[in-house]
Amino acid sequence: MADLKPAYLIHGDDDAKIDAWRARVRKRAEQERGPGGLEVFDARTSEPAEIVAALAALTFDPGTRYVLVDDAGAWKAGELGPLESILAEMPPDTILVAIARGKVVKQLCKAIDQAGGEVREYAAPKPWELPKWIVGRGRELGLHVDGEAAKELVSLVGTGQQRLSRELEKLALSVHPSTSVTTADVEASAAGDTAPQVYDLADALVAGDLKATLALAEQLESHGERPGRLAYPVVRRLREVHRAASLLDQGVPESKVGEALKAPPWLVKKTVARAKKADRAALERAICIFADLEIDTRGGGDVQLDEDTAFSLALARAAG
Repeated sequence: MADLKPAYLIHGDDDAKIDAWRARVRKRAEQERGPGGLEVFDARTSEPAEIVAALAALTFDPGTRYVLVDDAGAWKAGELGPLESILAEMPPDTILVAIARGKVVKQLCKAIDQAGGEVREYAAPKPWELPKWIVGRGRELGLHVDGEAAKELVSLVGTGQQRLSRELEKLALSVHPSTSVTTADVEASAAGDTAPQVYDLADALVAGDLKATLALAEQLESHGERPGRLAYPVVRRLREVHRAASLLDQGVPESKVGEALKAPPWLVKKTVARAKKADRAALERAICIFADLEIDTRGGGDVQLDEDTAFSLALARAAG
């Protein structure tokens, strides 16, 4: 995105590439304009006319405005008139990025193209292409994934790119400091296709997303995961992000934060990004809540609850 165009349409079913685009747009907007620098709309709840009003609104803020519309595939051709008009004469220093999963109406593609914008469609790898994709994604994480290991990962986890990417991150942690992943590593670390990830639960809790936290906890429970197994990785993640946030608050450079965390570079980057957005006080409170949970589940607390209820209440209090 070095030479910016007035509008972009990013669509398809390659979740990894589409998510990477969204992340780059957000990063650029926040680097140039600070936190909250990206204006975000959801096409499922915002009509094109609402986006047009936002684009046309006068602002005295210097620099480039970035407006992102998610789920642009929800718009119908008959709704696009106002958007087509403003795309023909985009306000200066304003960039519109529309993102959609799957197909979008041809009229939107044509309007973006005629405005001097860019339309990119990303097709997900075919099932037989996934092992090669895994090898490439592993390389991005600093891993050398054996070809047979990549095939085994697909057979165990399924064809979902996001899930495969998450499993690779797990593997990077489990083999660290080694950077080689073998079939044996995959068999030892990878879960089955339907089990949701405790790592997703931990990240949702760190982000303070109560709805996602409780939904993931419910999914994990439905797959037989017990609170005793979930609490440790959740608390570990809370401590990692809290440690990074504390160091950043002390003025420690990000490169030195990575040294202190003693984790793979990709995880350090992810943790620092979380830490920048996290509320330190909220993280400390969450850590204390789980310390109390441990006491309660061992019979030392004043309130006696069954393990599932106690864990659910701890999650709700920590994420709320």
